[in-house]
Amino acid sequence: MKKFIAILTVIGIIFSMSMLSSFASLQEDLPGNYNHPGSESALEMFASEIECIGSVISTVADASAVGIICPSWSNDIGSLTVTLWKWDTDYNTTKASEPLYGPTVFENFPDNSFIGFEFEETPLPAGVYFIELSEPADDMVGVWTMQKAYPGQLTFQEGEYLPKLSLRMQVNYVTPLEEGAVPYGELPSLEKPQLEIGGTGTDPYEVYFDFTKEDLSYFEGSGTVEFEVNEDGTLHVIVPEGAFDSQYSLVFSNVFDDVDLDTEIPCEKYPYVAIRMRICDNSYAPGAGEAFFYTTTIGGATGGYSAILGYDWSTTDWQTVIIDPTSNKQFIDNAKGGDSWLGFRFDVLNSTPSQEVTFDIAWIAFFENEEAALSFNGDFAAYEASKPTKEPTAPPTDTPAPTATPEVTEAPTDAPEVTDAPVNDPTEAPKATEAPANNGCGGFVGGIAALAGVALAAVLVVRKKEN
Repeated sequence: MKKFIAILTVIGIIFSMSMLSSFASLQEDLPGNYNHPGSESALEMFASEIECIGSVISTVADASAVGIICPSWSNDIGSLTVTLWKWDTDYNTTKASEPLYGPTVFENFPDNSFIGFEFEETPLPAGVYFIELSEPADDMVGVWTMQKAYPGQLTFQEGEYLPKLSLRMQVNYVTPLEEGAVPYGELPSLEKPQLEIGGTGTDPYEVYFDFTKEDLSYFEGSGTVEFEVNEDGTLHVIVPEGAFDSQYSLVFSNVFDDVDLDTEIPCEKYPYVAIRMRICDNSYAPGAGEAFFYTTTIGGATGGYSAILGYDWSTTDWQTVIIDPTSNKQFIDNAKGGDSWLGFRFDVLNSTPSQEVTFDIAWIAFFENEEAALSFNGDFAAYEASKPTKEPTAPPTDTPAPTATPEVTEAPTDAPEVTDAPVNDPTEAPKATEAPANNGCGGFVGGIAALAGVALAAVLVVRKKEN
């Protein structure tokens, strides 16, 4: 279970003669200051067999501490090793050099601790460094992440640069920076790796979801989210005030009865998921949610096998929220290995709301790239109508090989009547139901939290476009 707001317990800090120390700071809020606000995806390292993950950082002044925030899933059991290098040319060259500090083992650290190094007597000079977590052991330990690049860090997992991933970090400067000053310096230029999944197509995959029948039986979960179907066919999602760990799952096998899920929705071709939704009342903004991937290889919720659901709380207009798993190395590897989509678990809010939160969902669909997902207008009927109709063709007639004319000795037999080759009637493409009208928020007040989870899991009508 993820931790959203935690109180850290102070652990002993032992200062060495080199004026280096390891630290875990006591804080009531844990946003970090060297990352995007809302770095809310806890990546399990031990359970996911991730050996190392870290970031290149560029500091702009003398630093008194550098660390990374790490969960231990409430049991405070397990260990991680932290090492800090001066960055040199590339990952392999840096790792081959002598570390500046560490490796230092943090054992049984309190859940959500900043673990790293504190420089009391000799500050860490401004410069470019690489800090890495490695050797997870004993139990569930990991790191808080964000599926979004942060201009102050470059993240590596298992030695591979992941340009869309950043870590929740803390850099304390000896002298606080002036208000509005940029806390990071220039980073080395790295070549972005070839993504190797997705594509350039603009059309959604032929299996998509809308909500035009009142059947909530597809939902599995904690019962902390409520659903209704609006008159316009959109799904109305309600997260009650005080709902703790609001979540629901959509398992596709509960929805499909005639689809081979092992091959039907390929993650490699269609890694992006778009959820068309709107906030009903944006006067309260409780933050983001999280979508856990269910795929052929990993069929249940696993820490870090997920993506953030980033809601735009500034508007009550319809918006498209993207589930983007392309910053997740494990998902990429599984997709390239042939994984298909099997469903989702939606943690619709990563916090407990202090008031009721509601939103509407119109549809959910799969795309080859993020640009196509964001630009699609949801008119599935128009898309299907625009596809060319296949004209039926008669089967080709084989041309007989020439033969010699035989000598006629008897009256020729009348030639048999020729029966025309049968022509198959074309199969009529199923008529698509137009996307539900975008009107009103079902008369409820609230936000957009459960959007993703509820959407899929709700009253799902599966539509499949004609091939």
